[in-house]
Amino acid sequence: MKKSIFRLGATTITMLSLALLFKIQHWAGGGILLILTLAGLVPITAFLTANYLGKEEDEER
Repeated sequence: MKKSIFRLGATTITMLSLALLFKIQHWAGGGILLILTLAGLVPITAFLTANYLGKEEDEER
């Protein structure tokens, strides 16, 4: 689980970086990529990371 969350986070950061590069350079598809990343991948990554860390904290108690 930890490895898959790490990969998802790395993918999210990569996609966000590419989206920002596309927007800055005014290349086609930058807006769509940015919306998909911010509306899709970021919330999913945040939720799964918080869920994993919450379970890990409960196990320590």
